[in-house]
Amino acid sequence: MAQKRGELQASAPPRPVTMSDVAANNKTLILALLAVVLSMLLSALDQTVVNPAMPRIVADLQGFNLLAWVSTGYLLTSTAAIPIAGKLGDLFGRKLLLITAVVIFLAGSALCGAASNMTLLVLFRAFQGIGAGALQANAFVMIAELFPDPARRAKWQGMIAAVFGLASVIGPALGGFITDNLVWRWVFYVNLPLGLFAVPALIFFLPKTTSGVKRSIDWWGAASIVGAISCLLLALTWGGQKEPNGYPWLSPQILGLFGGTIVLAALFVFIESRAAEPIVPLRLFKNRTVSSVTVISFAIGALMLGALYYIPLYVQVVMNESASSSGAITTPLALAMVVTNIFTGQFIGRVGILKIPMVIGSIVILVGVGLLTQLTVNSELWQVTLYMIVIGIGIGFVMPTMTIAVQESVQRRDLGSGISSVQFFRSIGSTVGVALIGTVVTNSYVSNINATAGIKALPAQLVQVLQEPQNLLVAKVAASIPAQFREAIKVALTDAVHLSFVISVGIAVVLLLTIFTVPNIRIKVASKKQSSQAGSEAVTGNIADSAVPSNGMVAAKENEGPEANSVPLIH
Repeated sequence: MAQKRGELQASAPPRPVTMSDVAANNKTLILALLAVVLSMLLSALDQTVVNPAMPRIVADLQGFNLLAWVSTGYLLTSTAAIPIAGKLGDLFGRKLLLITAVVIFLAGSALCGAASNMTLLVLFRAFQGIGAGALQANAFVMIAELFPDPARRAKWQGMIAAVFGLASVIGPALGGFITDNLVWRWVFYVNLPLGLFAVPALIFFLPKTTSGVKRSIDWWGAASIVGAISCLLLALTWGGQKEPNGYPWLSPQILGLFGGTIVLAALFVFIESRAAEPIVPLRLFKNRTVSSVTVISFAIGALMLGALYYIPLYVQVVMNESASSSGAITTPLALAMVVTNIFTGQFIGRVGILKIPMVIGSIVILVGVGLLTQLTVNSELWQVTLYMIVIGIGIGFVMPTMTIAVQESVQRRDLGSGISSVQFFRSIGSTVGVALIGTVVTNSYVSNINATAGIKALPAQLVQVLQEPQNLLVAKVAASIPAQFREAIKVALTDAVHLSFVISVGIAVVLLLTIFTVPNIRIKVASKKQSSQAGSEAVTGNIADSAVPSNGMVAAKENEGPEANSVPLIH
């Protein structure tokens, strides 16, 4: 009988990798971590590698009128997918969601590379965005599940966040190289080799974290939030543009989209307050840490894109630098972010205090955008570079702490919803920042141009072209500007961009003030021996269904309500 049981046991199929196996085996942990990093790298690279190829794509596919939709379609679906995929990961397990997201993303990449016209490229790019959004929503949460010990998690969180900064350095150069030396289709096909490594790694090394309990999906909530996000992003993308690229802000089309946003957002809140498994549990926002970090994330997104959107234009037009120099001007910011992300993660892991890097980072950001307001027509390139480094250091201090703060303040069953909220509001902040600052800059620049003495003497068509700041980057337009007006145009653009920096200072002040509302979160810092024991013992049950907070958080001032984290530290 014993022999028969032994034979049955020997013939049983190998069981799936569990979280306990991962925590107890450093090799398995490294391989699981590599799988997540590869997945994140796919999404991060795609955001930067495609842009340099867009002029070549438009020239080949002949669809200039759809150019903006290549980015807009991707932005719409990726942003809408973030909160939904985060919740689905909570319900059905992170592993399933990550594998599905990578497969969708790779399929979208292959389809984009094979697109025969701009209409198909827009559709395939939107499909690809679904995978990208799901990746962003679940990758950071998976790190929290791989590292139950908060000190070890914080150290790795900073290094993982650095992947995005590194991708922003590598991406444009890689995209430019592919465009110049290969066909543009390879900016999409380049994702496939990475995916061939990522998918097997996710399947074989990532642990399963769901209990298998059947749960309902909030389809009505998902539909209403997708509708609200779509209306908002379309209004912000089209608003303030001239036809056929968009409509005036007060046009019926834009006002209708904003109205639709309000109605659908209100419907979403109503549905979520009654849903059994809401996409975004409203109870999360009763948690002071989550509500504060949401505002911080929105402000960071607005600053990262809104404040820096016109820097390359300023460098190329006002400073007379080359296109390659203007395109690389944000590289110092990205490198500073990478270094500071890693340092911040190590600091938190060793000291256990989150608020110190948050406050330091917000002050450094304020100093950096304040320095940008000092740029003039006669400023030097080294000044812009230095200011970019200062802002990058500040963002590098704040970015990892946002995710860690949410991880340490929500219940395990809400990890996906909580962290995806950070990603979601940063994406919305970026869009709002670009729309708001872009409108201010364009209106100010047009006003300055129209007030320039003698400008009306130029051909009407040239005057109309000059009223769009981005047209100044076109070589034919720049060459057609009479010499006596070139300095006036530089001054007009400098004054307009200066306003964007002033708005950014205001956003940075809001960021700093909001950070002071975050509770004084501390995480348990253990010795190496304790960390090893914590790693092997902390996660033996079901993560998705655990009803205790994430782990390791002590707040000097606890949040009120049923989600209060007044529980012992988990070792």
